[in-house]
Amino acid sequence: MTDDVKDEPATTGIAYQPPPATFDEMLDEAGQLRPHWREFAGFLQACDPRALASLGLDTTRRLKEQGVHFNIYQDPDGQRRTWQLDPVPLLLPEQEWPALEAGLRQRAHLLSLLLEDLYGPQKALREGLVPHELVLRHPEFLRPLLHARTAPLTLYAADLARGPDGRWWVLHDRTQGPSGAGYVLEARFVTRRVLGQNVGGYATAPLAGFFQHLRRHVIGLAPDQQDNPTIALLSPGIRNEAYFEHAYLASQLGITLVQGDDLTVRNGYVYLKTVDDLRRVDVLIRRVDSAFCDPLTLRPDSMLGVPGLAQAQGLGRVGMANPLGSGVLECAGINPFLPALARAWLGEDLLLPAVATWWCGQETERKHVLTKLSELVIKRVDQPGAIVFGDQLTHRQQQQLVDQIRAQPWRFVGQERLSFSTVPSLQGEKVQPRHLMLRTFLAGDGEHYDVMPGGLTRVAGQADDPLITGQSGAWSKDTWVLRKSGSMRDVLRLHRATHGSHAAAELTSRAAENLFWAASYLQRSESLLRAANAYQGRYDTWLDYNLEPDRRALEQWQAVLRVYLPELEDVAVPAPDTLRQAMLSDTVGSLAWNLHRAIEGVYTVRDFWPLDSWRVIEELEELVAYAERNVEVVALDHLVHRLLTPMLAFWAVSHEGLALMQGGLWVQLGRRLERVQNMVAAVVAVSRQLGDGEESLPLETLLIAHGCMVGHRRRYGTELNYFTVWQYLLLDATNPRSLLYQLQELESLLHLLNRTPQLGLSDVEKILLGVVTQLKLADAREWVGADNARGILSRFLGELNGRLRQLGTDLDHLYFRHTQPITQFAH
Repeated sequence: MTDDVKDEPATTGIAYQPPPATFDEMLDEAGQLRPHWREFAGFLQACDPRALASLGLDTTRRLKEQGVHFNIYQDPDGQRRTWQLDPVPLLLPEQEWPALEAGLRQRAHLLSLLLEDLYGPQKALREGLVPHELVLRHPEFLRPLLHARTAPLTLYAADLARGPDGRWWVLHDRTQGPSGAGYVLEARFVTRRVLGQNVGGYATAPLAGFFQHLRRHVIGLAPDQQDNPTIALLSPGIRNEAYFEHAYLASQLGITLVQGDDLTVRNGYVYLKTVDDLRRVDVLIRRVDSAFCDPLTLRPDSMLGVPGLAQAQGLGRVGMANPLGSGVLECAGINPFLPALARAWLGEDLLLPAVATWWCGQETERKHVLTKLSELVIKRVDQPGAIVFGDQLTHRQQQQLVDQIRAQPWRFVGQERLSFSTVPSLQGEKVQPRHLMLRTFLAGDGEHYDVMPGGLTRVAGQADDPLITGQSGAWSKDTWVLRKSGSMRDVLRLHRATHGSHAAAELTSRAAENLFWAASYLQRSESLLRAANAYQGRYDTWLDYNLEPDRRALEQWQAVLRVYLPELEDVAVPAPDTLRQAMLSDTVGSLAWNLHRAIEGVYTVRDFWPLDSWRVIEELEELVAYAERNVEVVALDHLVHRLLTPMLAFWAVSHEGLALMQGGLWVQLGRRLERVQNMVAAVVAVSRQLGDGEESLPLETLLIAHGCMVGHRRRYGTELNYFTVWQYLLLDATNPRSLLYQLQELESLLHLLNRTPQLGLSDVEKILLGVVTQLKLADAREWVGADNARGILSRFLGELNGRLRQLGTDLDHLYFRHTQPITQFAH
């Protein structure tokens, strides 16, 4: 930053008034601009209300297009809620950061020592440095891991707040599986693009170095320090509030995103279920709470974990970041005892104190809490997130809380209620002060830690909101640690790390299955839309000419539609309105149902898709939601055309951006297998309606529904009969939409799955070879003119369909299932 004016005071020039007796990040106690905010305040002053509003709208648009979500569990938008980012960053002067950094490093080192001690010699408990009750009664102290091999605290985050005196205080220690580092990356990308060069005089500390150090420390956890370890990030899955970040971080670091059922423990080692085989996992970055990680040893009701994972960690056969059991360090009751621990173990005073905390398990401290109850924040040490503000309780509620504290004093702590500092926050067309909390991130080996320069700043959603959490609706900000020289550009090419290497991300069986079925549901939706569009075209033709609908022809269309919408079975000749309502109903197999399954599958494996995919998926999801809300008024043809466009765009983006061996193969398999099964079912349905020797308009049903009408006319002119339709639709290898062409494409895709091509064809290849050979040897003339020609075709297609179903079943068992029994082992 260039300091053109250093001595003379400066005002903001904007209507901005922080609350009294509060430290404000932009204005000092005299109401003057702090030097490091002058240029940014000038930028804000130059923006009129419309320009300010456009900054917020542009930020939200960019996040929405990229599918950046944060799930607030009670929010109607649920897991599709766009993450809320304030484009006005928190600015921290360069001279302030080193002291903060030193305090964070010391605290992380001390907590890592405490973790290894609590599960090992327990000197802190024996010497009275930490009370037994705080640890041994805490639900995150995992007794099965006592005296097992314990790794250091690799990842650490601290939630900081600045008090009225300008000092930073630790509010919470995050040691379980600290989240938010991925959101910091996204905040930096988006904030810089929204602001552009408007504040180009600022140089900020870059983030890339921290993620390179993070990767180095994680690689260092690999057992026996082997080269090129396999690393995976263990996530609870798509329902988790921060699932976007799990997928985003895995993608940025080039590691595999997994869930519990992607892993299995065999002989004390952790293995990844891939489409090829079981692959050993050397290091897990854990985002599942410890107790839920192992239903065999810890919580038997957990569906998120891996049986045997605790024993694998205890044997030292998998590195864990962070190790199971590290959640006990988040206990707020430990805070009062850390200063003594720092002096005893490090020979140092604690550089970065926690907010004043009184543990009620001590008599003097308990009396203080009960006396000052209305002035304090009361927390349950065994229930993270259980927070009560004393001044918000009625007299009766205060008395109930007093009784609870006296009955079980070890469960409670009282903490001083800080008046958090405020920072400029964009609120529509205005800049207003909002209280802030800063989450900082560290990665280390237990002794030496690297600190992210900055972190994730969160601000209260409302001016008087006492809570600043993601679930309470807080907004996030980028955090700029300013430097005197350098470029505003922050290069974030994480793949150019020089601090060690690890194996490439693997394709898990679950990911392949989700890619396969997402493509299948999307193709089924496309086929239904095309059939519905063709149906309405024929229906409207009769209306345009004021003719009675040809019921015989419409029955043929209905036969095709019933392939996708079984509920039309009892509808004689559905009008477009009836068809539209059936398509948008919530019944299994409807268009809306299929699209929801497809979109869910896409989000489940969101780390695979190129960035452009999210613009398309967001658009598709919005269109479906709009159609469902307006089912009575939306026109069928409008619905079809609007939905088909993003679908086709998605196929194009996924085909160009998703390499075959990185997941694209399973998208292609799902799409093409679904397409051939739809075609076979439609031909069978229509052929059952046709009488022998009948040649009329119903043959157009199949051609139009499968996009083959124009090609057929160019090949055969206006001639339309059984032979030309069956030949072009089923047997013409030059027609990209024919059954034979699709099956030949499937053949080439399956060949890529053959694990041992030197031993010949795999079982699934043999099945498909039989189907392709059967089609190549077929003669369409046998299905025309002969006695019972319709029956011959139906039997032929029925046998074909049986083989295709067997093919799908075999793909499922060969590549999506690993059913070998789990091997028990002992120490």
